[in-house]
Amino acid sequence: MATKVRLEDVTKVYGNVVAADNITLEVKPGELFTFLGPSGCGKTTTLRIIAGFEAPDKGRVFFDEEDVTFKKPYQRNTAMVFQNYALWPHMTVYDNIAYGLRLRKIPEDEIRKRVKWVLELVRLEGLENRFPLQLSGGQQQRVALARALVVQPRILLLDEPLSNLDAKLRIEMREEVKRIQRELLITTIYVTHDQLEAMSISDRLAVMDKGRVLQVGTPQEIYFKPRSVFVASFIGRSNMFTGKLVERSRAYAKIYIDELGVEVEGVIEDSEPSDKVIAIVRPEDIAVELLGASTSTNNNVLRGVVEFKMFVGEKQELRVKVRDASIVAYAPKNLDLSIGQEVLISFSRNSLRALPYK
Repeated sequence: MATKVRLEDVTKVYGNVVAADNITLEVKPGELFTFLGPSGCGKTTTLRIIAGFEAPDKGRVFFDEEDVTFKKPYQRNTAMVFQNYALWPHMTVYDNIAYGLRLRKIPEDEIRKRVKWVLELVRLEGLENRFPLQLSGGQQQRVALARALVVQPRILLLDEPLSNLDAKLRIEMREEVKRIQRELLITTIYVTHDQLEAMSISDRLAVMDKGRVLQVGTPQEIYFKPRSVFVASFIGRSNMFTGKLVERSRAYAKIYIDELGVEVEGVIEDSEPSDKVIAIVRPEDIAVELLGASTSTNNNVLRGVVEFKMFVGEKQELRVKVRDASIVAYAPKNLDLSIGQEVLISFSRNSLRALPYK
């Protein structure tokens, strides 16, 4: 059975810095849960509290219904994969993986079986006699992952495990982490500042800032229904405008956008209704069309001038000047556009979200 992890009012303070601020959340058995946020937001501190490397100043940590708040790391049966791999350079791959088992006094026959099993799991068969410096970065990370998994921990903890890899290897390794986690159904807690990494591998994630958990949800919930301006701006790219709530119905609202000088329609969150709002629309939700060729059925249509464009492979990234605002939008890669050209941009009211101004 996979293990559930529960944090209750967990707080950790270093001097004047609140690294974890009354964090209460639950990681479900067998899920891959990610703490996501900028550097210094407290995500690694929270992970270290779960691992037992740090003790909270306040609050409790539970594995299932067992209170492990003040248990030593070795008493919790967790395993951590670190950012720098932490492999012994003088040991072979086999000996690095077997190290934790030997500390536990596991018989050598059993060690051989487990090492063989985990080498197959991480797809490193045949490399057991190499030393870490003879391996690529991706292979070293697989060894670190194998060493963590071979002890059969209740919970797997990963602290920025892919940050030292190049872009191509990061994609390969996050797919591998996801595959292995799914195969073993082990409760996994992951820390990263990389939004794409977090969104692509997580079952659920917690977005953190300044020691606080701002929102917990699935990647889809976090991306499409952010509950704060910080979450909306940190996850993906967003166009943000200040505005005033003009009229509101049950489902939609009319919002006057100061920078655009026009009213647009959008969804407004129920929490803390306010006259002043932040209106948010993502670049991928904006349609770009040539003047006189519009087929859009979107509720909100604006006229602007292309002031910047950049080809990024599958699309063109544009900055379109609309009155006092510069709006980032994505256009089809084959749409013939030039700087200074007038275009129509449009977006549906479902794609614009308004949050209370704070």
